[in-house]
Amino acid sequence: RAPALWKKLRLSRKKPLQLLPAASFRGLLLRGFAVVRRGFGVLPGAVAALREGCEAHLLALLEEWGLCALHAKRAAVRTADLSLVRCLRVKRG
Repeated sequence: RAPALWKKLRLSRKKPLQLLPAASFRGLLLRGFAVVRRGFGVLPGAVAALREGCEAHLLALLEEWGLCALHAKRAAVRTADLSLVRCLRVKRG
């Protein structure tokens, strides 16, 4: 039987999942660019593309993290699983 994590991941693929709220992400992005250069603007399409890429990366990371826990026959994830995912991603390139 699939753990609750897998059910949530399946639901997230059916509807557009927004892990990062748009307003918060835009504010974070603009503060980051303000440090680099004053008066630097970012187009809304670029912000949406960056946010979508960040969400995809985060979702893939969470999915691999869940796979590590599932492989260890646990329902809960641990920090050791995250360390393993990071190590595997570095080795894969």
